[in-house]
Amino acid sequence: MKPTPRFKRVIGYAKESVSRLRHSQVSSAHLVLGLLAIGNGIPHNVLRKVGLSVEHVESYLSLLRPFADDSALADGVTLGPSALLAIERAGAEASARGLTYTSTDVLVLAIAKEENGEAADLFASLHIDAKRIAVIVSQELGYSRTL
Repeated sequence: MKPTPRFKRVIGYAKESVSRLRHSQVSSAHLVLGLLAIGNGIPHNVLRKVGLSVEHVESYLSLLRPFADDSALADGVTLGPSALLAIERAGAEASARGLTYTSTDVLVLAIAKEENGEAADLFASLHIDAKRIAVIVSQELGYSRTL
């Protein structure tokens, strides 16, 4: 499934944060940071609405030690397991909705479904309900239900 230009920008922001924070790979929490860094759109607005900010996520990420999990290289970006799973779920989410592309909208829905991983840990550390994120995004997009 082809990613949209905004989706690619989110990955780019996540990759930049990995370098800046001296981490070894992009995690799902880095993807959340990318969604916030993009600065507009439904995912950004919903993440802000539930109390997240670039500063919150960067602060959380700065406390993490470099990851040592298995990783994969995709388009020049080293993706950790949680990022790989989030991107796979985003593709599945897009397919289930009849889309021919992977957008930031389905990426935030995919991240909100994470049960174990860095984004889930980030949300838990800030007492943010990931299911609420999925519901709000689905409502904003006019989806009658979350998958």
